[in-house]
Amino acid sequence: MKSRVGQMNLLLCICATVVVSSSATASEKVPLNHSEGECAMSARDVVDQFIDLFYRKKLVRQAFESWVHPDYIQHKSTLPDGREAVIVFLENLLERSPNRIFTIHRVIASDDLVAVHYHSQAKPEDRGFAVVDIFRVEDCRMVEHWDVVQPVPEQSANENTMF
Repeated sequence: MKSRVGQMNLLLCICATVVVSSSATASEKVPLNHSEGECAMSARDVVDQFIDLFYRKKLVRQAFESWVHPDYIQHKSTLPDGREAVIVFLENLLERSPNRIFTIHRVIASDDLVAVHYHSQAKPEDRGFAVVDIFRVEDCRMVEHWDVVQPVPEQSANENTMF
């Protein structure tokens, strides 16, 4: 009888652990074994998940808390290092231009680096900017960022688009 009670207690503990673990919010969900530093996802897969949350759904905080390391290394000269700084910057940007459009044109991956080439417009009639964000991914988190931003000109010296 005593061992049966012990088995039931163990089973209840396991069930409670499963319930608590599965009740995490979407922003807390990360790939299996993420906390142990093992990542079963490719760098491209990590950035694809981020693209969906940030560029498509504009869920800034959820995207960054899910896929960006807190000690994010920032190479953009106007922002300090750290995940929170870029969250605040982008939340303010989207607050000022809630109709902003991010049109992804290509994603290029090589080992731990992933580049996202896109057109950023405050509103549809704007020429906007051609942007390339480059992310370095480590253990299912984006840990480093570079960007190249260029205004889309009214006229070009050639007939090619920037995209």
